[in-house]
Formats: sequence, C-alpha cells, structure tokens
Amino acid sequence: MKTNVIEDRKPFFSKTNLPDLIFWIMAVILLFLNLGVKAISGSEARWTGIVREMFLSGNFVQPTINFELYFDKPIVSYWLIAIFAFFNKGEVTELLARIPSALAALAALWATRVIAFRLWSRDVAVTASWIFLTIYSLAFWGRLAEADMLNMAFGTLAIAWYIVKRDKTDVFSYFLFGTLCAVGGQTKGLSAIAIPVLVVLTDLVVNKTWKRHLNWRLFAAGILSLLVYFLPFFLIATKSSETFMNGLYQVFRENITRFFNPFDHKGPWYDYFKYLPQLFIPWTPFLVLAFAWACKEWKRLSGDERWLLVSNIVIFTVFSLSGSKRVYYILPILPFCALLTALYLCRKENGFWEKIKVVLLQVYEWVFFIAGFILLVAPLIWHFVKRVLPFELPQEVSTFLYAFPIPLGILFLFIFLYFRKRNPAGTKWDFCGYSSFTRAAVSCAILMIFVFGIAIPVFDVTLRTGKPFILSAVRIMEENGITGNNIAFPVKTYTTMTYYLSRPHHIPVLAEESQEKDLDKVLAEFFAKAGTTPVAVIAELRDWRRVQDPRLRKIIQENIFLVEPLMKWEKKKAARKKFVIIALNAPGPHRGKIQIFQ
Repeated sequence: MKTNVIEDRKPFFSKTNLPDLIFWIMAVILLFLNLGVKAISGSEARWTGIVREMFLSGNFVQPTINFELYFDKPIVSYWLIAIFAFFNKGEVTELLARIPSALAALAALWATRVIAFRLWSRDVAVTASWIFLTIYSLAFWGRLAEADMLNMAFGTLAIAWYIVKRDKTDVFSYFLFGTLCAVGGQTKGLSAIAIPVLVVLTDLVVNKTWKRHLNWRLFAAGILSLLVYFLPFFLIATKSSETFMNGLYQVFRENITRFFNPFDHKGPWYDYFKYLPQLFIPWTPFLVLAFAWACKEWKRLSGDERWLLVSNIVIFTVFSLSGSKRVYYILPILPFCALLTALYLCRKENGFWEKIKVVLLQVYEWVFFIAGFILLVAPLIWHFVKRVLPFELPQEVSTFLYAFPIPLGILFLFIFLYFRKRNPAGTKWDFCGYSSFTRAAVSCAILMIFVFGIAIPVFDVTLRTGKPFILSAVRIMEENGITGNNIAFPVKTYTTMTYYLSRPHHIPVLAEESQEKDLDKVLAEFFAKAGTTPVAVIAELRDWRRVQDPRLRKIIQENIFLVEPLMKWEKKKAARKKFVIIALNAPGPHRGKIQIFQ
C-alpha cells in the first residue's frame, strides 16, 4: 500500500541523505571507473567504427562500416556517441563510445526510483535502486558501447514520466511520453516503444482509468510523437531516397519480421526462463520468491502492486512470444523486476514468506562476511598457487592478485560490523527493515566495482592480445611500405580490425558474403595483381584454413608476415581466432612462423 510520509527537508549533505549520496557515488564509480581501458569487443565495433566514419566522411545520416552503408540499427545511438566525440575533435575513443550507455544506466536507476517514490515509498524506492544497481547486467551492458542500455533507459524514463503525470490529460504530458518512446525507438528498436505502451495500457486496464485518456489531445500528441520518430528518416531522405527506403525496410525487418518470422537468433519459447534469472544475479532467488508471493497474495495487493505484477508478466510474455531471442533483448524488464523484489522485501509478512526472506538475507550477508576472511588470506594462497601453474602470468596480474584482495576483504568485514545496528550514526540505512539486506547490498556494490571497474580492465589490458597486436601491426606495415589500398580482408567479418586500423578509406573485401565460395579465386587474383608492390591480407587463422588450392596454400604459408601471439594461458583452440597477416613483397624482420594448414 502506498504511504505518504512528510519529512522536514534536510540539507543534501546531511546524515539523513548520506545513504543516497553514497548510492550515487557508488553508481558513478561502478559505471565510469576505468570505462575506456578495456578494448572494444563484439558489437561495440559497430558503434565505434560507424561514428568514426561519420566524422571522416562528414555524413551523419548515412551510417557506414568500412565505408559501406550499414543500416541494421537506428541512427540516434550513433549520434549520442558523436556528441561526445565532437568535443574530442571527432576522434572516437573507447571511453567516449561507452559514455552514453553509462549515462543511460544512471538514468534507468533514477527512473526506477521515481516510479517507486510516486507509487509506494522511499523505502521501496531505495531498496529497488540498490537491487538494480547490484545486478551484474546493469554494469555489464552499462559499460558497453552498444545501444541496449539506451533502449532500456528511454523505455523506463517514459514509464516514469507517465507515472508522474498519469492524472494529467494535457498535450505536453502525452507528447513528452511519446517523445521518450520515439527517441528510444531510434536507439535500438521498437521495443522501446512497445514496452512502455503495453505497460501504460496495463495500468489503464488494471486501475480502470482508460476512459480518462480517450481524448483528442492524446491523438494529437501521438501524431507529433510519430513525427519525432520519423524525423531521422526525413533527414536521411535529404541525402538519398534509396537510403531512406532501406532504413524503413530495416525497421520492419529487424523488428516485425524478426518477431514473427526470425531469420537469425532463433530460440525456443522458454529461453527467457533461463535468461532472466541469469540477468538478475545475484538477487535471482528473491525475484523468484517475489513473483510467487505476489501471485499468492493477489487479492491483498493494491491496484499499483497488481499493475506491477501484470506488467512484469506482460513484458516477459511479449519477449517470449518473439521468435528471435537473445539474452539482452529482455533487459527492459529488469527495472520492474527490481521494483517487485523491493516490494516483497519491504512488506512485512507472517509465516513462510517472512521466514524464508529473513533466512536468505542472512545467508547473503554471511557469504560476504566469510568472503572477507578468505580475501585476507588470498595473497598467501596465490603465492603457493602460482608456483604450481604450468605457465607464468604477466607481472601486472600477479601484482593485482597480491594487492587488491586484502583491502576488499577489509571492506567486507567493515560493512558487516558497521551495519550491525539498524541505523548507525543516525543515518537511514535501514530502508527495507532488514539490516542484513543493507550489508549484503553495499558489499555487493563494492564487489561489482572491484570486478567491473578494476579486475576486468586489468585482465583485459594484460591478457588480451587483439588490440595491442592490431596497433603494432599498423606501425610495422607502414614501416614496410604497406599502406593505402594495399591492405585487404579476405571476407567481410572484421569490424573490430577496421576500427583499430583507422584507415580514412574503404578497405577492400576480396570475397563478399555472396562470393565466399570463390575465396581461392579472389585471393589468387589479388596476389597476382600485386606485382612487386607490398600488399597485405588480414584474416583470422580459421579463415585462412578455408583456402583449398594447394598452390595458394603454399604462397600463404611462405608469406606469413605477422601472427597474433597465442599466450601460454590460452587454450590451443583459441588460435583459430588469432589474426594472421599475409604480406607479399615485404619480408621485414617481423615475419612470424606458424603452420597454418594442417
């Protein structure tokens, strides 16, 4: 039931507001600490590469990868990165490309708190925000240069705006809701429009207020919002009517076609029963209990609580009905799962539901307490473990494993002891009525900061070889006269390489997707045309092994130029994805020797 608590206003930096201040400080640290250290990987290369080429070409309405039109994703997500790159003279770094996602994660946190404050209480709002902050998926996707977090953030902001203004029937209130949906739809896909609309419709039906909003102002605002959504397409049409039609087709293909008749990423109907628990780690057990509790207590729930439960079910059902499934598609449900879990934690019950909640919370806090002691002796354990390893890790990793466990363990133990009282030092830490939740949530936030802000960047820099190899390869090729159009890819799969090569022009792709069966032929032609000019072809080892012609295999084997190293701690099968550069007429001192063909 919603509670209205009137409190005296306190200065922001008072003890009363200390928990909120610490929450936002930890959120910023989690999302921004060492944000630009990790090399780009996977789909990040699309966003970094496209925005880089926007500045090189001066064309911000026709996205390209390797200077070929690429319209699979909406354009606004690229523009948001471009805004930050503009202040860096158009240079797109890993940090600048990830800032929009990190800011979107903060916006989603704030919107979730707003919803809970308006519908329930401060305790529910703060509990939900701590849960949301400490699920691993917020940090994981909030620190990637992709559009998934933007998609979730705009949808959550739209719903928060609706909750704030749901008794209003003016054009501006409707229009801003529609605008948030429209912009969200132009960052990733139509789910940023469909989910908020479905959630709002659920509220109108559950609380029986739909008649209030059947008015001309709603339809007027809807038309204006549609114009906002189509504005990027109108801008694209000024450049090319063909590109404009391609953009509209991709919207239909990537959303409608993918939903009803998927052409890739197919999955069974039950996939999200696996993915959602994974995304909600470490609070998954509480989420399961919250759903069970809410369903059992349906008759006792308020209208807003019923709306929240039904909204979760509706969102989950919509994504499950889609034929195309990936783990991150269902990210928009996470704020509502956090709210439902917070309601369960903040509601005092009797019997089974209360007992299992208390026991599980105590297990969580004791896990971190025990972990604190283990971390204190972790450097000693590592001292003996590293002696029996069949390889030697880089000095940076060894130093990290010696230096960081002890302060982390001390923090866990300090948190456990500090929050033994429900409201230490007069602050309001006991927001859900269980000091064990406070200890577990704050400890978990520190763990997430340690993992995502420190450990992953350190391990990425020291253990991954991709980025250092590409950057050194660029320098070595230039030293050997391999420049300009004398570099090529055999097949069209090297977006990350394209970004780090930083060429101001198209890099030839010898075998396009429809011609990959002719790989031998096009490679032979490229080498023949080289004459005495230094040329290089860059590919992963597994793509070189697709070559069948014995004579071409011999040329390739004899002209290995650079090989991305396979480190001692990597499995042998990892060699298949290592880059191998074949260069003709450029022997140089850096020629590597491996056996490409078995």
